[in-house]
Amino acid sequence: MTRDHRRLAAIVSADVVGYSLLMGRDDSATLAGLKAHRRELIDPKIAEYGGRIVKTTGDGLLLEYPSVVDAVRCMVDVQRGMAERNANVSPEQRIEFRVGINVGDIIIDEEDIFGDGVNVAARLQTLAEPGGICVSRVVRDQVLDKLSFAFEDLGAQEVKNIARPVEVYRIDLGRASSSAPTASRHRRQRLTRVPWQWAAAGVIALALAAVGISMLMHSWRLVPVSTLPPLSVGVLPFTAPRGTPAEAQFADALTQDLTTALGRWRWAKVAAKEVMEGYKGKPTEARAAGVEVGFRYLLDGEVRAGGNGLLVSVHLVDVGAGTRVWSDELDFAPAGNGDRQQVPLGQLEQNIRRGLYVAEMNRASQATTSRFPMDLVLRGDLAGRGGWTMTQQVEQRKFYDKALQLDSDFVPALVRLSQTFDRELVENPAVDYPHVSQEMDRLASRAIAIDRMDSNAWSARVGALAALGRWDEALSANARAQTLEPSNTGFVLGRAYIVIHMGQPGEALTLAERTLAMDPAREEWPLHFICHSNLLLGRYDDAVATCARAAALNDWWLNQLYLCAAYAQAGDVANAELAKAALLQRQPAYTVSRYEKTYPGSKPAFFELSDKHIAAGLRKAGVAEN
Repeated sequence: MTRDHRRLAAIVSADVVGYSLLMGRDDSATLAGLKAHRRELIDPKIAEYGGRIVKTTGDGLLLEYPSVVDAVRCMVDVQRGMAERNANVSPEQRIEFRVGINVGDIIIDEEDIFGDGVNVAARLQTLAEPGGICVSRVVRDQVLDKLSFAFEDLGAQEVKNIARPVEVYRIDLGRASSSAPTASRHRRQRLTRVPWQWAAAGVIALALAAVGISMLMHSWRLVPVSTLPPLSVGVLPFTAPRGTPAEAQFADALTQDLTTALGRWRWAKVAAKEVMEGYKGKPTEARAAGVEVGFRYLLDGEVRAGGNGLLVSVHLVDVGAGTRVWSDELDFAPAGNGDRQQVPLGQLEQNIRRGLYVAEMNRASQATTSRFPMDLVLRGDLAGRGGWTMTQQVEQRKFYDKALQLDSDFVPALVRLSQTFDRELVENPAVDYPHVSQEMDRLASRAIAIDRMDSNAWSARVGALAALGRWDEALSANARAQTLEPSNTGFVLGRAYIVIHMGQPGEALTLAERTLAMDPAREEWPLHFICHSNLLLGRYDDAVATCARAAALNDWWLNQLYLCAAYAQAGDVANAELAKAALLQRQPAYTVSRYEKTYPGSKPAFFELSDKHIAAGLRKAGVAEN
């Protein structure tokens, strides 16, 4: 087995503030200015202090230095130099950098570098103000006695995809730390000369204080802790209390699989398995650890014999309140080759995600303020539950815009904002289609540029490419989303949507039926696609049956539209009239031509099938042409 090539290094992550906005205002001037800054200031400084440019990302730089002192000196020089160069530039035209510096073990892969040390530097950069520098505690500690810069303690910060809080310090570029003794240093000198009686009294006082703090910490852990990050969970080792050794082994393997699967969820923070292993069978201690390690929920589970094989029960517990907020039970039938089946595991993972997400939406709805942009995304999602009306979407956008004000690169907000525009294409009869589709493309592309490993970003990209009629690219983006999150049935339905509009309803039907088999408890959306596919295939009786079930589960006007066309094509005039009335109640003055204009980028084969089976059915039902 090949051993990783590693070394300790100082890592610098630098990013241009508001790069997209600058490019949107004047891309030529922005590129020319950035090149000039690099040529005349930044690159020479990097070379002067022995740094190496690992890679550039258009609006950012990743650097490494053998010396942390040189890394800090270099970036201070760069930021001070940029301030001078920007002195006579209007604020809306300034090119400013945010910088994060960390020291850590890195993995070298040819010219690139990887590892937690790199990730922490990138997150520190997002916490810096324009023109500023944020460093980790290890950086501060290593340079404190060697450089004259003052450091402001910003406290422990929760950062994305990092298991533990990071202690962050801001370099005060305008103030040097004094080498003269400070008041606190004088106090320390006086304390070294106090009589022993006072020292003994101090020890007793400290001991009493420790007892008080311990009692305070105990009571603090019994109430919700508002500082814990959203969507943060620790998976306790699953148990098999009355089981065989084989069941206990299955429980251990399931714990590992679920921790790994949930850890791929880019919007959540999942405690490492090693962190939770010591709390097996100790949920009370684990709750206390949740506050210390920094996660909001605990997931525990039991494995026991039952049903056709093994019955798995899972519970989600709020760490602060100590209350159970969600539970589920799933039967794992033994596979023929003796291995655990992957379909139930994927279904369990998705159920846990949904349970956690609903719990977090409910919690966020009670919060009046939050420093977490994810809380605003959760409140926006809650505003859109139960319908896709334009009123709801406008309300959702307010929350997503606020989240982006807190963090302009927050991927969940970019994804959700793009999806509201996707829905507008269907819901708004007066939609500016070119503008909205381009906005979807901009938001989704930006989300992927920030995090190419986010499956939801790729899903948003699918919607944008579909709106633009770039179907082959949409298929590739969908394949990427499914690779990143293979258990997500929504991505399989995303492919069904693509192939329907490419004129391939037979393939869409197969995909939708597959998702229904994967997760039979959630049939609302698979039935919508099965209904649509049956109708386009001319299977009118099957369409009536599946469209009626889809409309019963989700009284969406589009389900009523397909049901109306299916009834009319099947010759059921009375029920076609009822479905038409339900459609027009939800979408007054709806016309056949509006349906045909909703998907302008679809392939000709789709329009042929749609006109033959859907538009013709609507005409038979008496829906107006224009």
